Amino acid sequence: MPDSREIHDAFAEALRTHDERRLLDCFHPDAVLVTPVGMVEGHEQIEWYFGQFFSTVPDLTTEVTTMRAHGDTIAVEWVTSGSQAGGMLLPDGTEIPGTGRPVRWTGCGMWTVEDGRFVAGRIYYDQLAAYMSLGCRLARTEPGSAAAPVDVGVPDPEPGPGPAAESRTGAVRRLLRRLAGR
Repeated sequence: MPDSREIHDAFAEALRTHDERRLLDCFHPDAVLVTPVGMVEGHEQIEWYFGQFFSTVPDLTTEVTTMRAHGDTIAVEWVTSGSQAGGMLLPDGTEIPGTGRPVRWTGCGMWTVEDGRFVAGRIYYDQLAAYMSLGCRLARTEPGSAAAPVDVGVPDPEPGPGPAAESRTGAVRRLLRRLAGR
């Protein structure tokens, strides 16, 4: 019976080749997967979840940067990238049309294996980086008022010296301070 690393290697290969059948073979039919956008249960929902990524980013690639296994549990860090060619469904049901923009995000997952398949998993990824790479911006809303867009200071492709060249990290920190009222 395959161990947790072998199961994850098969899963990573299925992701790389967008092979939904092989991907599903890595999951128990009643597997539960908790993601930043919600929980998916069973093969049908798991297939839908990963199918969204494949249709949104047809050239999706994932590079595993760290993997640690202990018994029936495996923890993995990765970097995912590609170009957004198809519509991206957001958690609120709206869709971002295909932009052709490059997308990139980092993430990690924890997987539990039983009888040679994943039975449970938790996926965490940097949603802010993923959405910003698609051109989305944060909007601050206050109770009882209309949304007021907040510019997070995405730098120009070739920033020059001086205050106009604020880093994305600095802009996010500034935004978080504003949201916290400091």
